[in-house]
Amino acid sequence: MKNFNHISLFLLVFFFLSCSSSDNSSEENNESGEEQAELSIEERLQAIIDAKVSDGLKGVSVSIRVNGQEQWSLVGGFSSETGMVTSNMKFGIASITKTVVAATILKLEEEALLSLDDTIGDWLTLESENIDDNITIFQLLNHLTGLKGYFQHPDIWTRVESDLDTAIPSEELIAYVGEPIFNAGERYEYSNSNYLILGLIIKAVSGQTVGETMRTRFWGPLGLANTYFGTDENVVGPVANPWRDSDGNGQIEDISADFKDAYHSVFFTAANVFTTSADLSMWAYLLYEGNALTETSKNKMLDFLFIDTGTPIFDGYGLGVRRINLAGRETWGHTGGMRGYGSYMLYEPTSSVSIAMLNNQSRSENGPLLRFELVEELLTEVFTELN
Repeated sequence: MKNFNHISLFLLVFFFLSCSSSDNSSEENNESGEEQAELSIEERLQAIIDAKVSDGLKGVSVSIRVNGQEQWSLVGGFSSETGMVTSNMKFGIASITKTVVAATILKLEEEALLSLDDTIGDWLTLESENIDDNITIFQLLNHLTGLKGYFQHPDIWTRVESDLDTAIPSEELIAYVGEPIFNAGERYEYSNSNYLILGLIIKAVSGQTVGETMRTRFWGPLGLANTYFGTDENVVGPVANPWRDSDGNGQIEDISADFKDAYHSVFFTAANVFTTSADLSMWAYLLYEGNALTETSKNKMLDFLFIDTGTPIFDGYGLGVRRINLAGRETWGHTGGMRGYGSYMLYEPTSSVSIAMLNNQSRSENGPLLRFELVEELLTEVFTELN
């Protein structure tokens, strides 16, 4: 009640001050509105990015498309201490990688090489008492397995950081999947272990590396020349330097010297695609509206399971895709966060707007909120412009 009274008093004071200076405020608001109206949509979008960089985002790359055509390509902030972010820089997209993995599985199903009803045991022999061989590919895609996330294992990061130059074989990552949280099929719970196993299934089914499978099915045919699966391919630069508050002192540091083979291997099919914002916004359009998949596959992907998260922002999960409500619209896509990077990729179907926002920092106190605010404010401006 005490806080409520303080807030109420503040609002009353603000109201009376506003009333007492209404003439001046009206003039100032009119001038501000006129100035805002004089700015182009690109200038307004850039101003939003610049404000978030000023508030604490290290570097940002944004691409926004309408009907698949890039309308706005914008950047802000820094890659290194003195080097600015440029639009041709690749960023780690973290869990947005799951959209690619899910699409790859669906593509293999289109080719009659597997079925979503297949089980783990149909394709893999995993020496782990924590993984039920009867879990289906569909359950892996939709996070219905109860498998504990392998990043949560207490020993995995010790192994990574003890030898940053040496990749961990993807099959060995299975050892870091802990005891299951619940029985498969009981409910939804997001777990990176699901997509680790899907990566191993892709290798077993295709007879190729994951990187080769993605490149032959998607990056080559779709003309996405700046996209790489960092576990199997060298990411051709420039790459935005990753920043992270590794010691918890409230300051982010450049960790690019640490991002070597061990990191690229451990993230695997849970999180290790690198790309530019332009390629990523195009991927969003091609995946949900274009010809990356058949209509049958897209319908499967976009059959959302309702998720009660306690917030209307995120309320559904399909096959490697989140339903996210932003700027008053339902969007499809994914978010991502990994060591040194944070990202958004969204597609809004009624206006055919796709947006990719890439940021080069993690474990920063205000980073997640600033990224959310940035994307919502950009989309609000775009939807207003299009209307």
